[in-house]
Amino acid sequence: MGAKIQAYDWSSSPLGPIETWPEVLRITLGNMLHSAFATYLAWGTDLITFYNDPAVKLRGDRPEALGQPLPKAWSEIWEVVSPMVVRALRGETTYVQDVPIDIVQRRGYPEATWWTGSISPVMDAADQLGGVLIILQETTERVLTEQRLRFLVDLSTRLRRVAEAREVMATAAEMLGQHLRANRAGYYELTEGGNAFAVDCGWTDAETPSLAGERRIDDFGSRIDRELREGRTVRIDDALAHPLSAQAPVAAEFLRAGKRATIIAPLVRDGGLVAALYVHQAEPRHWSDDEVALIQEVAERTWTSILRARAETALRASEERFRQFAEHSSTVLWIQDVETHAMEYVSPAYEAIWGEPVEAALRDPGHWAKAVHPDDRDRASTTLERGQRGEEGTHEYHIIRPDGGVRWIRDTFFPIRDEQGRIRRIGGIAQDITQHDGSIVYVVDGDVASCRNLCLLLQGAGYEVQSFASAQSFLAVAPVLVPGCVVLDMRTPEAGGLTIPRELKARRAGLPVIVLGEAGGNVSVGVQAMKAGAVDFLDMPYQPEQVLDALASAQATIRERAEQDQATERVRDLIAALPPREREVLDGLLDGGTNKTIARDIGLSPRTVEAHRARIMERLGAQSLPELVQIAVAAGLQSKSHSRLG
Repeated sequence: MGAKIQAYDWSSSPLGPIETWPEVLRITLGNMLHSAFATYLAWGTDLITFYNDPAVKLRGDRPEALGQPLPKAWSEIWEVVSPMVVRALRGETTYVQDVPIDIVQRRGYPEATWWTGSISPVMDAADQLGGVLIILQETTERVLTEQRLRFLVDLSTRLRRVAEAREVMATAAEMLGQHLRANRAGYYELTEGGNAFAVDCGWTDAETPSLAGERRIDDFGSRIDRELREGRTVRIDDALAHPLSAQAPVAAEFLRAGKRATIIAPLVRDGGLVAALYVHQAEPRHWSDDEVALIQEVAERTWTSILRARAETALRASEERFRQFAEHSSTVLWIQDVETHAMEYVSPAYEAIWGEPVEAALRDPGHWAKAVHPDDRDRASTTLERGQRGEEGTHEYHIIRPDGGVRWIRDTFFPIRDEQGRIRRIGGIAQDITQHDGSIVYVVDGDVASCRNLCLLLQGAGYEVQSFASAQSFLAVAPVLVPGCVVLDMRTPEAGGLTIPRELKARRAGLPVIVLGEAGGNVSVGVQAMKAGAVDFLDMPYQPEQVLDALASAQATIRERAEQDQATERVRDLIAALPPREREVLDGLLDGGTNKTIARDIGLSPRTVEAHRARIMERLGAQSLPELVQIAVAAGLQSKSHSRLG
């Protein structure tokens, strides 16, 4: 018999002293006290209450109920259990699952809980009803988890049908606010200056005013601001009592805004606060851990949806600009289906370079390959295979136009993956480099008169010239320009200072930049230009011979780089075309293996490996093993052991 039961004064109880209790009551109590489940026993016509230690957590901080009639001991939920107790008194057993019970005094604040259990009769020795046994198991955590998951599934389903970012925020705020029975919910977004939050839209109940507009971050208080910027969720049950908001100005702002209780889940990206999801309650409210977890999950999920919606909106808005860009580009932009080999898109420049209508390439899946010069078809055919393997690269080949003309094409290709990461398409940018030896000059000058004079000088020297009025207009098309030199007059604001050489240097673009500027005898101006990526700096006023000499030097650099690129690309194509066994032998040689060790690793004889090695050296034009390794490394190959270390 439990110590509490033995210590209780039963003299005033209808049950009388313990030694007079029926044996069935003693046995039932003994079993009940050893149960791991919360168990109540209501005995006799007065339903005198007994319960074990696991049942104590149902009671919390309130007077002892041992020995009290069940309706009094369980007054707050008597309306819920009384029908089941009545059935048990008639000899029936009732099983209930996930019954909601609001408990007030367990932790000092109201809380919603769920319970599963059985209520069954207990018969005495005479087979007469002796009492009612109630066995309970709390299922609150599971129920809340299931509710949270169902809510998140419903939210995801709703958001998939939403295209605009503003509607994503409004939908998420409304669903979350209603689910939590809150007064207000929505998103703050950090403004550009970083000192204020803007609320574009949100949800409120019928009585709470909206927070639409800007709010200063200082209104939160410095401590809350610090918590949010460090990525920690702020949970305040009562703004007048919480340490983060108890300061008089902050508390007053909370009350003025009608948010006595709040949860703010911050969204931090790249180390900086960008937004926060808020939920407000006008009165004090104890937020559960489950509610906090849900708000944090919704914040992350909906922000991803918001960014997706904005990206899709921006994509739709940019599609027309892309079309215009493709139509005016001197290079051919193309997209090919990897399964059918059909061209899905070919830009208008195809007609000028290939000498035939775009429809010719779109109509016949094999037409593109048929135009490739027979000597280059084997190398060009590996492009699709390399793209299917997820590789990116550049290769060069010749085409034969319908009029018999031959053009030299540099084609940059890359895989295009779908949402599942599978490669469905290959895209590319094809440039006609037949006559492009660096003789094109791109002049960037915001002064009309100065630009005209410079263009006349260069055209008189035999250069083809394209002019741009600003750095922005030049950089917008720089990725598709053919190799050439850039002459930048940085004296006007439109030139963007040294933005162009910095950007081209970062992109590793083959467009050397010559900068014209006014140094006034200050050597550091030229040094800064060279550090930014310029190949030369000419102080104003310059002599025409200085510009032409600088262009000749830059043009030589372009030719040298083109020759190196062509040689490297040829080696890459040759390596890509190696049979599998020869590629394995080459990888072994790069790892420092000998004929014997390579033979052991790949299951061949040393003599066979030696034969493969000889054919590899012949294909790549190497006279010795060190030269072979040097050629392979120059083409971008590295040993597998080095790759693993990297």
